[in-house]
Amino acid sequence: MKAIEQLCKQIIWRPIDVDDGESTEIYCSSDEQLSDIESFLGVQLPDDYKWFMTHYGMRIIEDERVNLNLNGISMSFLGMFSAADDALIGTKMWSDSKNESPRIPPKTLIIADSISDDLVIMNLNDDHYGQLFFISNLTSWGAFEDEDYMVLLADSFTDLMSRIVHNDDPTESDFNIPDDMIC
Repeated sequence: MKAIEQLCKQIIWRPIDVDDGESTEIYCSSDEQLSDIESFLGVQLPDDYKWFMTHYGMRIIEDERVNLNLNGISMSFLGMFSAADDALIGTKMWSDSKNESPRIPPKTLIIADSISDDLVIMNLNDDHYGQLFFISNLTSWGAFEDEDYMVLLADSFTDLMSRIVHNDDPTESDFNIPDDMIC
């Protein structure tokens, strides 16, 4: 059994309402959808992410252990991961080469976002392959060279899931709003 599979079994997910016609398939991505992402980005997706997307996908996380801080970033907003087709659309939109100031660097995939447009991206460049980063909606777009533009959350998708599973002390929900912006 893969590590990602073992970790996913330990997370509390919202039950699938089969009485209301739901099935696992409506939450999961197809191989074709994942292939479309790979074609657009010109790179293979990490195996752990592909496995997750075809087995859990955008299932809703109901586990309070998701309330953890990673490098100063609260993950409380993470209720689910983006569906593959939504991830592709968002990635195309925010990385558009016609855009003078793209929001995400080349060869990155948006895998989750918050209601306030904070992003969790997966870097697929050689030097940071598979690492997950947070981009705040409060940062200037395209300031990729700024040290604090992207905050490292985890070394891989499996690492992120492990951090959630092994979070023995969930924090209170926090929405990454600086204290000086709270009225």
